[in-house]
Amino acid sequence: MTIQWLQFLLVVVVALGAAVVVVSLFAGGIRLLATPRDAVAPGTPRDEEFDDLPRGRRPAGITAAGVTLFVLAGAVAAFGVALLVAR
Repeated sequence: MTIQWLQFLLVVVVALGAAVVVVSLFAGGIRLLATPRDAVAPGTPRDEEFDDLPRGRRPAGITAAGVTLFVLAGAVAAFGVALLVAR
């Protein structure tokens, strides 16, 4: 029995690439949905619980982009599961 190193390397590279893509999409979705609802200048002192800030709305484009990144991350993960189950 011999190991086909080229195919093994291909599997390792594709698996690492897919993991980077899924994690990046998910992290991007979290980052966009963590955008504060109110525009506050950088360096503005804020308390830990944000009690004194008025509540506004997060821009719709940012919310849509965050949700889209979550959907894409789920689609990539589902595609990977489908590849495993199909065999």
